[in-house]
Amino acid sequence: MSRVRQRDRSPGKKFWRKFEEDVERAVTALGNARVQRDVRIPGVLSGRPRQIDVIAKGEVAGCPMTVIFEAKCYAGLVQIGRVDELVGKALDVAAQSAVLYSPRGFSLGAQARAAGTQSSPLRVGLVELEVEWADPSPADTVLSRQLPDQRIRREDVMYDMIGSLSHVADAGTYPALPATTDDYGRFFRGEAPLFVSR
Repeated sequence: MSRVRQRDRSPGKKFWRKFEEDVERAVTALGNARVQRDVRIPGVLSGRPRQIDVIAKGEVAGCPMTVIFEAKCYAGLVQIGRVDELVGKALDVAAQSAVLYSPRGFSLGAQARAAGTQSSPLRVGLVELEVEWADPSPADTVLSRQLPDQRIRREDVMYDMIGSLSHVADAGTYPALPATTDDYGRFFRGEAPLFVSR
């Protein structure tokens, strides 16, 4: 665990970490890769340490590779700039593919930018991952502070299960993956884009 996480006990960080943990569990279910969360690895191009939310090395959805996964838990849609940032980070750490997760979805610009990577050696996928929160009040408060002009309403929060932010779901209650392992496999092999929207 990073020192930043140990020091920062704010509700917002706890909420954000919970989403990263959900992404880590979803990635772990994809295959036999070694999966790590919140790591710093040296950039091949920049020579600087790069923070990665989740990285998988090994066999991911039946394809041997290194893939980075970023968790963007924003109140509104993830915008095109975040896809650009992910492409840059993936190139810097020599990843073969990258996937951006969001509980709220992606703008049309972000979708187009990710789709445009399909013919390039480095592909970017977009996945909406349902999240579990027992009470949307902390989520509303935390997320609305990040983007005040895009406040989420209580009825907009996605529910699949009931649990607290600190609850670790067991395998029997965790929501199903947003896409099948075959969907990820086709994406990693360059056969089809990965865009999963709820």
